[in-house]
Amino acid sequence: MYTEDDLLPLSALQHLLFCERQCALIHIEQVWQENLFTAQGGILHERVDRGEI
Repeated sequence: MYTEDDLLPLSALQHLLFCERQCALIHIEQVWQENLFTAQGGILHERVDRGEI
């Protein structure tokens, strides 16, 4: 069977399809830099998760 470490996050597939380098930076090198757009996206996702939209 597979361990949790063997699994690929679904977000990694989205990043891979968008940009292979972005996928590597985020999921292999663990490099992430928050910016205006990612911060706004995070806030919107939290609102949706709480059922506010």
